[in-house]
Amino acid sequence: MVRKLKGGKTSQGAGSQMNILKQAQAMQQQMLLVQEGLKEKELTSSVGGGAVTVKVNGQKELLEVKLTDDIIKEAADDKEMLEDLIVSAVREAMRQADELAEAEMGKVTGGINIPGLF
Repeated sequence: MVRKLKGGKTSQGAGSQMNILKQAQAMQQQMLLVQEGLKEKELTSSVGGGAVTVKVNGQKELLEVKLTDDIIKEAADDKEMLEDLIVSAVREAMRQADELAEAEMGKVTGGINIPGLF
C-alpha cells in the first residue's frame, strides 16, 4: 500500500507495517502448534541407578513417577534420601523439557530470544 503525503511524497510504511503484522500472526500460529506438539512429547529421567524414574511431557507436566521395590524398602530407613532422589529426577526431566521447548521454539523464531516465551 502506498500513501501520498503532503508535498506529493509517498510512503510505504503502512504496507510494511501490515506485512510485519501478518508475519507476527503467522509466527504466533506456528508457536501455538509447537506448544500443542510439546504436550505429546515425553521425556524420561532416571536417578539412583534407575531406582527413581519420572516422565514429563514437553509442557513440563509430570506424567509418571516409578520407584523400584528396593528403593521403597530403603526409604523405610531413609525417607529423606528417597525424597531427594525424586526431586532430582523431576528437576532433570524439567530441564530436558525446557531444552526441548527452547529448541522447538527456536525453529519458529529463528533463534530470536523472546523473553517470557517459556
